[in-house]
Amino acid sequence: MSLVSRAAGGATHASIQMLARALARLSRGERSWLARRIMQDRYAEDARILAGFFEEALSAWKNRQYDVALNGEAALLRRLARFAPAVLFDVGANAGDWCLAVREAMPDAALHAFEIDPDTAALFAERLKDAPGLILNPIGLADVEGEVRIFVRPEENTATTMLDAGAEGRVEKTVKVTTGDAYVAKHGLARIDLLKIDVEGAEPRVLEGFAGCFARGMITMVQFEYGPANLQTRFLLGDFHRFFEERGFVLGKIFPEGVTFGPYMPQDEDFRGPNFLACRSDRQDIIEALRCERLEPL
Repeated sequence: MSLVSRAAGGATHASIQMLARALARLSRGERSWLARRIMQDRYAEDARILAGFFEEALSAWKNRQYDVALNGEAALLRRLARFAPAVLFDVGANAGDWCLAVREAMPDAALHAFEIDPDTAALFAERLKDAPGLILNPIGLADVEGEVRIFVRPEENTATTMLDAGAEGRVEKTVKVTTGDAYVAKHGLARIDLLKIDVEGAEPRVLEGFAGCFARGMITMVQFEYGPANLQTRFLLGDFHRFFEERGFVLGKIFPEGVTFGPYMPQDEDFRGPNFLACRSDRQDIIEALRCERLEPL
């Protein structure tokens, strides 16, 4: 980093500290009044610039970050390594970033990856061809066995979805799917320590496909994505809480610092995402090892 960059960074940090100290001297009501005054002329250029910055700052504070190395996913795997998870599923494996993080944190775990788009699955296979203990399944998981339509944006393989809505400009493909229960039975698996699901809105269908596994208590943890796609599916964060709580799990959002386990709060229904973790409530050892303080603005 250059001297200029360090100086600019120091000046920015000092300015933030000065602003935070000034705001700390105000009551909540006074801060609210000041915010309304600043934004009173909402079409003014200054107000719009500030609003855009504050929106970005809030998203960053709430961890709207999709890089596995930065958003807490890799940190979560490192924290879990001491519990020696033996079987992990990656549903919606894409090009393999999460699987690579698993291999770094848990080199001996059995890893079953699923990628529904054949072209992306081929990319995954080439990229992780030397990864040990990895089974790549070029197939999707859902709540049925058979074929489904997917919609693919060739220039953005992370946007592959089963959702019809917003499919304009995407290529439609017909692909094969199976259920988690059928796959587990076929491979004679006795447990899944961590089931990770990132399927652009089809998470409820994948979860329903594991109905038998949930009923038999075979799944210890589930990582899933929640965000703008849930506006289309109408399956909200509150629905995830109900689904998992009915099956004996506790739920929390994943941050680099840990997981904010706790009950559903309506203010969390913000569609910012990206990742949440459900853990069986009888695994208090894991829950306490992962838990971090819930984020609340002062």
